[in-house]
Amino acid sequence: MKVTKTAVKTAAAAGIAAMSVFAAAPAFASPPPNIQGFGTSEQLVDGALITNYTVSNLQPSNVAIPGYTPKGTLYQADITARSDAGLVTPMVNDFIARGPNGQNYRVIDKVGAPNGLNPAPIPQGGESTGTLYFDVTGAPPNGVVYNDGMQDILIWTSNMEGGSAPGAVNSPAPGAVNSPAPGAANSPAPGAPPAPAPTA
Repeated sequence: MKVTKTAVKTAAAAGIAAMSVFAAAPAFASPPPNIQGFGTSEQLVDGALITNYTVSNLQPSNVAIPGYTPKGTLYQADITARSDAGLVTPMVNDFIARGPNGQNYRVIDKVGAPNGLNPAPIPQGGESTGTLYFDVTGAPPNGVVYNDGMQDILIWTSNMEGGSAPGAVNSPAPGAVNSPAPGAANSPAPGAPPAPAPTA
């Protein structure tokens, strides 16, 4: 059997082409979180289920939560969860308040939290409103994050155009420059999201 140089070159080229296809397989990275100003609705898509969350009015709170003694300053944020598709369950425990330095404050999920967001399922087209509470033991938060336990998915912050500063009821006028909440040191520049969560 006689093998020609052309056949060897063709086989070698085919092998290299096949190897480059496998070597160039795309890496599947998670999409970046959706970052919006306070008061903006954001969709959480989980297959055929779509929950629309709106978080606003992050501010210090003087509410007493039965059976809970804060270690720091109690903060609260208003939240609305609406089902845009399917029977959805608000994942209250996935919300975190975050400071400009990246410090996280888990949501207080005590059953007796006044006006807390009800975690009961919401039928398509229905909505539930309530309040999220956070025990802030460090820098005042400038954002609220929906984190699925592995990564940030949705972020609301006062550092976005159209977002209310923590404690403010209304968003600034269009074109107005957002400023950090009084006493909030080292806040990110306007337009910057809250600092990422510190890595362990």
